[in-house]
Order: sequence, then structure tokens, then C-alpha cells
Amino acid sequence: MTDTRYAYAVARVRALENYLLDMPTVARLIAAEDGTRVLSILRNTEYADAFNMIENSFDFEDGLSNELDKTLSFLEVLSPEKYYIHLLRIPHDFYNLKILLETKYSGEPVDEPFSKLGLASLENLQLMIKGKWRDAPEYLKEASMQVIMKMEKVGEGSGSYNIFQISQTIDKVMWKYLISEAKKNKNTFLITYYQKQIDLINIHTFIRLTHAQVEAGYLQQMLFDDGSIGKDFFLKLFSKSWNIFSEIKGYQDLVMDGWAEERLFWKYEVVSDNHILDYLKQANLVFFGPEPLIRYYLLKEMETNLLRIIFVAKLNHLSEDKIRMRLRANYV
Repeated sequence: MTDTRYAYAVARVRALENYLLDMPTVARLIAAEDGTRVLSILRNTEYADAFNMIENSFDFEDGLSNELDKTLSFLEVLSPEKYYIHLLRIPHDFYNLKILLETKYSGEPVDEPFSKLGLASLENLQLMIKGKWRDAPEYLKEASMQVIMKMEKVGEGSGSYNIFQISQTIDKVMWKYLISEAKKNKNTFLITYYQKQIDLINIHTFIRLTHAQVEAGYLQQMLFDDGSIGKDFFLKLFSKSWNIFSEIKGYQDLVMDGWAEERLFWKYEVVSDNHILDYLKQANLVFFGPEPLIRYYLLKEMETNLLRIIFVAKLNHLSEDKIRMRLRANYV
């Protein structure tokens, strides 16, 4: 899309990209003796404010969340319209809804922190769970009602739905909503991005469930709609040999490199992120539109994922080599 209102915002974001973590800094983080040293290094980077109050490396998630919230808040101020930046926040609303619904139906607190990056307040979400829908966004109402109806059927003695499927139900509503919003605004960059994310999740689901030798009916339930690869393709693939992966157009190398040879799930996640990184380069060709702003946030998100890998590795005393194996293409 071409929108001259974005000229200043795009110029600012392009300048900010120069302050993303560079290879020498990443190398120092990987070589750090422990999590405390990682914190010390980050306080001399653009992450200084985010980690200023973080004293214990076990609390690294708070620092990463601070950085992403700061980035989104800055982009909201910078952007001539908040709509596209709000779309980046909405997955965090769905995430918080998952925690609340899983807690409600399991009867036990879920061992996951709430995200502060969403649009909906936690108070409004909690009211919605109690049946007070007035201030809840429509997209969250739909997700919540689907879960509630399915759980009520289970309570009445029909169906096999359980709390482990709550996440899947909510994610299906989320992807449907995000795709519909991108299509409504005819933003081909976002449409393709969301479709690729769905494709990559579906491929991951397929190889995981096929490896576990589940029934085709269960596989069909776990696949998401609205990707560029239809569910029917995976169901036909289900009964064939592994070399049939060559039929997955646009993803052949990714699947073969990331899974078929060594069958390592973490490696598939690495090549999946590299695939997305390659796609995001298309935003470099846009000078008047929201795409460079979206790209910048997604790069920051991947950067915080890298830091998460480093922190977890240090806390678990993993070797530097194991961290380097998990580096994405922009840090290799």
C-alpha cells in the first residue's frame, strides 16, 4: 500500500533498525558466564531501560516484556494510524484469555504470567469470564463463547472436548480474526504474513502428530484454516511417505532442512523463523505504508526470542555451541 502519511514514521523506523543487536553484542551475550553477566551486557544496549529494574536473571521475562511494550507504545505514537499496531497487540489478548479460561476449567492456576502487551485490560477479561460482556471486544467474546459452549457440552455428558483443547479453539478464532482484518484492509503484506504463520504451524502440527501416529480425524481437528495450504492437502499427505514433503510448494527446503533429515523440532523452529525473516525483507521496498513499522516490531519480537534462548541456556548451564545452533539467519 502507498500512504504518504507514513513517510516520517518509515524514516524513523529505518534509523532504529541500526540499533538492533549486532553480531558482536550477540557473541558477547552467548559467551557470558551466566545470566547476571547477560543482564550487565544488556544494560549497555538499547535494552537498558527495559532491564534497569531487573536485578535477578530469573526475571528476564519482565525485561523482555518491558522492551516489547516500549516498542509498541513508541510505534503507536509514531504511526499516523494506530490500527496496524493494535493488530500486533491483539494476539496478547487471546493469550491472556487462554490463561483465564484454562484456570477456570482446570480449577488450578496456570503456571504462565499474563501478558501486559494486549489491548484489553485484565480486569475486563476477568469480568468477561464471569459473564459480564459489556466492555469486552467482539473477537474475544467469540473465542470465549466457543470455549464455554464446548465445555458445557462436556458437562452435560456429550463430546470429548477438554481443557487441553482450549488453546487450540482460541487460536483458531485468533487466526480467523487476524486474516479477516488484513483482508478487510486489503493489506497483502499482512495477509501473506498471517498465511505463512498458519502454514508453518500446520506443517509443525502435521509432522508432530504424524510422528506420534495419531488418527487422521484428530489431525484434522488440530489444523488451522485460512493458510495458503488447505487442510485437505495435509490429510492426503497423512497416509503417504515422508518424501512426499517435496509437494509442499514454497516450503520444500524448509521442511527437508528443518525436519525430514534429523527430525529435530527445535531445528524446524529455526528454519521457520528464517523463512519469516526472508519474507519480512519485502517491507524494505515500501516507503509509504505501515509495512516497515510492522516489520520493525516483528524483528524486535524475534530479537527478544533470541535473548530468551540465551537466558534459558545460561540458567540451565547449556554450552555456547548449543546456543549458536539455535541462532536465526540474521545472527549467523
